[in-house]
Amino acid sequence: MAVGDRERWNDKWAEAGRGTSHGSALVDLVRPWLPPSGSLLDIAGGGSSDSLHFARLGLDVTVADVSDVGLIQATQRCLAEDLKISTIEVDLETEPLPGERWDVITVANYLQRDLFESLVDHLAEDGVIGVVIATETNLERNEKPSRGFLLDRGELPTLIPGVETLHVSDSWRDNGRHEAHFVGRRR
Repeated sequence: MAVGDRERWNDKWAEAGRGTSHGSALVDLVRPWLPPSGSLLDIAGGGSSDSLHFARLGLDVTVADVSDVGLIQATQRCLAEDLKISTIEVDLETEPLPGERWDVITVANYLQRDLFESLVDHLAEDGVIGVVIATETNLERNEKPSRGFLLDRGELPTLIPGVETLHVSDSWRDNGRHEAHFVGRRR
C-alpha cells in the first residue's frame, strides 16, 4: 500500500475509536478446522475484532496490518480481556511477511490477488487458510466496497493454489453482503 493508504487506514481506525465492534464471518467459518492450540496469522485484521475472538479460543494470534493505529486497537481489545496477541506492521504490497509458518492464516475483506499464493508458503504442514471477501455481485445492493476490492464470482479458489478445499461458497450473507467464503488445508 502507498503511504497514503497507511494514513487513510490510520485515520479511519482513529475516527472509529477501537475499530469495528464486530468481526467478520471468519471465526465461525474456520472454527470446524481450527486446531485446539497453535499459531494464527490474521492478515489486515487490525480494525476487526477477529483477533480477539481467535485469542479467546486459545490460539497464539499475530495480526499483520499496515495501520499502526489498527494494530494498537487490536492489542487493546485483547488486553482488556487479559489476552495477548502479537502484531506485525507491514505493507503487504511492498514488504514480505516474516519467514515464519502459521497453523492458521485468515484474511477478511482484504483483496490483494498476488498475496494468496505466498500465504500458502507461510502455512505449516496441514495448516488451514480461511478467507472472506465480498464479490462483484455485492454491488447489486451495496455501493461499497468498490469494484477494485471485489472478487469475481468463483474466483477465490483459483487464487489459492496448493491447498485442499475444505469449504467454498459464494452467496448473500446475513450481513447483507455477497461474499466468497473459502477454507483450505495445505497439502
